[in-house]
Amino acid sequence: MRTPKVDYNNIPRIDLEYVSFGDRLREIRKERNMSQDEFAQLLGTSKQVLSRYETGQRAPKITLVQSFAQKLNVSTDYLLGDSAEEAAFNSLCDSDHPPFYKIFIDVTARMGLDIPGLVRVTGLTDKQIRTIIFRQMKDAPLRTALLLSDTLNVPLEVWTGDMAYHPKQISVEAYEVARAYDRASKRDRAIARMALDLEPAKDVKF
Repeated sequence: MRTPKVDYNNIPRIDLEYVSFGDRLREIRKERNMSQDEFAQLLGTSKQVLSRYETGQRAPKITLVQSFAQKLNVSTDYLLGDSAEEAAFNSLCDSDHPPFYKIFIDVTARMGLDIPGLVRVTGLTDKQIRTIIFRQMKDAPLRTALLLSDTLNVPLEVWTGDMAYHPKQISVEAYEVARAYDRASKRDRAIARMALDLEPAKDVKF
């Protein structure tokens, strides 16, 4: 028996700060009042490597994250930066829904957005977008789902798999305008953006 769908419109907006893998490691170490030497020994690594993780100078392999999570008795999602709010949000997602990364690829492809376009439109970084795709994220992190809903004008239920994505019909005129914009020079694009009160294109000299 399927659980009833959640009315996401009634969920309060939550402002979340991004927590990296290194931030989370340092946070756990300090909560346990351990030095880097002690913490590194617990994790089975060196103080130098731990320091590079904590400062973001080195990224771990997923197998290593899983090993660390087991030793620290936390989930891999939490260790990778997911907050308690995100964990609660993910628990609302139906286990039968398509994985988030497939929804993400399908929706953005139907919008005609490549990675540079997504960076420009959504504000996500290149690394964050590639992480969604190549880590094959099963569930949408709360902050990411809210951001995508706002910037791409797609209902939150689409990102959780509770609603199919139905792209809005684009008129022939709008399509031709978009094609003309793509073919235009940087200077003409800048003029068009100014006329539409959009953010000016960069590195354009008049």
